[in-house]
Amino acid sequence: MKTKAIRSLRLANELAASGHRILWTEPCRDKPHLSVFIFEDSPAVQALLTRARRR
Repeated sequence: MKTKAIRSLRLANELAASGHRILWTEPCRDKPHLSVFIFEDSPAVQALLTRARRR
């Protein structure tokens, strides 16, 4: 299974609200006080990320 790491809480919330399940979280390597949210990568996740980048 391919995964996608999301560092933005706003994007993670948007993905979760769209029905995508957070598989797990882990501390960010660069900033351990922040979290990285891991989602299963899919065309729907990629489409949402593309729309979010355009904003």
